[in-house]
Amino acid sequence: MNKPDFSDKTALLIEDMAEARIMQKKMLNDFGFKSIDIAMKAESAIEMLRGHDYDVILSDYNLGNGKDGQQLLEEVRISHLIPNTSAYLMVTAETSIEMVMGAIEYAPDGYITKPFSQAMLQRRLLKLMNNKEKLIKVNQALDEQDYDKAIESAQAVATKHPVLDNRCQRIIGDALLCKKDYHEALAVFKTCRKSTKMPWAVFGEAKCHFYLNDFDKAEKKLRQLTLDNKYFVAAYDWLAKTLIQQGHQDTAQEVLIDAVGRSPKNLLRQIELGKLSMDIGDHIMAEMSFRRAVFLAKHSCFNEASVYLQHMASIVGLARESELTSRQLDNFQSSLKKVEQNFFDSSTTRSEAYLLEMELMSAINELKTAEQIEEVWQSDIEAGKADAPDSAAQQRIHILKSAK
Repeated sequence: MNKPDFSDKTALLIEDMAEARIMQKKMLNDFGFKSIDIAMKAESAIEMLRGHDYDVILSDYNLGNGKDGQQLLEEVRISHLIPNTSAYLMVTAETSIEMVMGAIEYAPDGYITKPFSQAMLQRRLLKLMNNKEKLIKVNQALDEQDYDKAIESAQAVATKHPVLDNRCQRIIGDALLCKKDYHEALAVFKTCRKSTKMPWAVFGEAKCHFYLNDFDKAEKKLRQLTLDNKYFVAAYDWLAKTLIQQGHQDTAQEVLIDAVGRSPKNLLRQIELGKLSMDIGDHIMAEMSFRRAVFLAKHSCFNEASVYLQHMASIVGLARESELTSRQLDNFQSSLKKVEQNFFDSSTTRSEAYLLEMELMSAINELKTAEQIEEVWQSDIEAGKADAPDSAAQQRIHILKSAK
């Protein structure tokens, strides 16, 4: 096989194991790469991606302590650290459904499974880079959020390279969705679904129906998707959203429970399940979901105070229904401690934590402790470290004091 010429391309290699790092760097050198940056941890990779655009990112899934490959991909997608013009190839020795589903949701351009040969990596990179080259104007327009230009460029690519027609039609449909041209997007996805029967076309139709407030049609399409493609997990999220719009919260909860069972590492989905469970008064499921979210948040870009506060609120809900176990009390204290350590510089967060702690102490009949927490809160208010209770908080305080 002739060597590909990547001499004008830049690469970022993310791998924590020295032996694999040396081997993969040699392969990239053999392919002609002259500019290869190396990161051994996700955190250092993020810093490099903040300062540079790379043509190729080759990232391992297992990166030792800290963020794993999925959490890295999640953060760089959410933070827009990787342009559409870059090719992101995930390297993994794992083939578990949990891993595959978790990573797929943040859309790497491809996978390669260890152990792999130099020839295999070469073929994979050549295909990725050839497609990226053909779609360069499309991806540049998407990076600029110039959706009209992206649509025009995608139409030109589809004409010149018929093998990329499906990909171009999907880009066109998604660009129309971004423009909120829902009727036009629906027409594109319908045509694609009839000609290709691809799941993404059905998914596109469903989203169009949702945005057009035709929830019955959206539900029908999404249910079809979940039946035909049980690991198309995004369809479960949209089905739950659709059911909530129709007032079917209990059924929506069932759908989200199914979804987190299929892809348990998605933090935002765990949070949505927790919120919905709180709304319908299912504090057991809410606590379980937020507890999982707290676990996932540690190395996530979504590691925010609200995750821990909502977990604490779910335990307060449980305490009002029945006696808490020692483990549940420990879980409350664990989340409270994380808030105190990481988020207490926010006066709003500090006040919400105090109020939740007061509510828990009141629910478990530790009234003296609740009063002491209120005194500390008042002291912090006077020192400017905490917010005074607003009207909603005052109502909550009134309720817990009335229950004495």
